[in-house]
Amino acid sequence: MKILLQHKCTLQYVQTVDAWTQRETDAYNFAHSENAIGFAHDHELTDVYVTVKFPGNEPGVSVPLPMKSLLPPRASW
Repeated sequence: MKILLQHKCTLQYVQTVDAWTQRETDAYNFAHSENAIGFAHDHELTDVYVTVKFPGNEPGVSVPLPMKSLLPPRASW
């Protein structure tokens, strides 16, 4: 299973801090949803999904992140 961040409009995935990619295989795997949420918060990303991709041809699941103002402080992330 992979945990990715995907832009809502372009459908590109985070690859590095400064790069996005169309290819799921080149995307950064955050391993845990908390890591993906923390990254999005720290880098002030908006309009992104946390996307869970399963092995094989099983469909993935995408969950939109709340707007920054709705996110809790990153005290213990």
